[in-house]
Parts: sequence; structure tokens; C-alpha cells
Amino acid sequence: MPALLEDPSTRIPPPQAHTNAASTIPPRQTTLPKAENAGVTLYPITKGPGSIPADLSAFLHAEFSAEIERGATYPMEQAMALDQFRDYWFGTFAVVAVLDEEGAAFGDGLREGRKWEDVCLGTFYIKPNYPGRCSHICNAGFMTTNAARGKGVGQVMGETYLEFAPQLGYTYSVFNLVFANNPASIRIWEKLGFNVIGRVPKAARLANSEELVDALIFGRELGN
Repeated sequence: MPALLEDPSTRIPPPQAHTNAASTIPPRQTTLPKAENAGVTLYPITKGPGSIPADLSAFLHAEFSAEIERGATYPMEQAMALDQFRDYWFGTFAVVAVLDEEGAAFGDGLREGRKWEDVCLGTFYIKPNYPGRCSHICNAGFMTTNAARGKGVGQVMGETYLEFAPQLGYTYSVFNLVFANNPASIRIWEKLGFNVIGRVPKAARLANSEELVDALIFGRELGN
């Protein structure tokens, strides 16, 4: 249920409010609605790709590369190299969702050596959608892992996005390319209060469609 991933070779600097607030946002602990209320913690990543375990970066890179290869949800045609992915995904502000471990201390879920293919459920980033005087408008890219399928992780990450983005000073969210043949993603965003504010006809050549697919542009005010 990913939204747009923009050109990986560019980075729009975040507004000052984002920079000031990023390191103050604590992890969010909740439960998965479709997994017998299993506990999950969503960890903000605010100090760049070097602040998360290398084996977790490698796992998420492999998951992202597989998603690109499937060719149905992202505009890219070729996977990124590991270093490019790490900088692109974690270079501004990102969140990683992992299952809680019984008996472990709160906040200890991102330690090196966990079996990420079993416990890492997904990740998303928050970035400005436009530069400069419009940088208070943000977008996000979402990725769920194989371990997350059918557990409601997409909704939980969407809810966390709506909680964290206003704390970073953003006032409006835009998702630029939500493909019209991705009903699961569309359902989540509509349920979370997003509206279609535009449509790009025949925007994408996707592997799961013989025809060119329209892209929907979703928008929502933040902080309400």
C-alpha cells in the first residue's frame, strides 16, 4: 500500500519545525487489529541510516527490492543499491514497526541480531513533498513486509503517520501516486480520512495490468 517514492537522487530539505521536533518524538506502542492484538512498537529513526542495525537495513533493502521487481506499487523500474536505499529511506525521518518481544524492555526492539524476517512488519518515511515555502506539506512512502500480510499493519502505520507528521510541523499530506488498481491502499487512506484531490490518467505501466493505470492523488489536512 505504498504511496509515491519520488526520485531517489533528490532530497528536499525538511522545514525547521521538522528538524527541531524529530528527535523529541518517542516510539509508539500499539496492537495489531488482525493478529490477536499482538503488541507492536513503531520506532522513529531520526539520526540517519547509521542509527539502525546493519542487518535490519539489509533486510528492508531486500524487501524493497522485491517490491520494485514485482512492478505493481512503485514507479521505479530498477532496485536501488543498498547504500542508496539506506540514505533515501532513512536520511530524513523514518519509522520501523517491529513486534514486541515478551519480557524485553520497552524501546529495545531494534537491537542487532533479531530475526527480522519474523519480527519486522514494515517501515515508512516522512518527507516534505515540495521545497522551500511549501515544505510544510509532506508525503510518505510505506512498505509492509511479508511477515505483516493480513495483520492490519498498513492501518497501524497510517495511524502512526497521522500522529507523527503534525508533530514534525507538517500541516497537510499529499500522496502523489496511489495507483487506481491498488484497492487495499485506497481503502486504508479513505478510512483514515484522505480524499482524492486529483487523478492522473494512464500514469503507470504496471506489471499487474495490461492497460496503463491511472494514479490517484490523495490529500488530507493534518492535526485534526
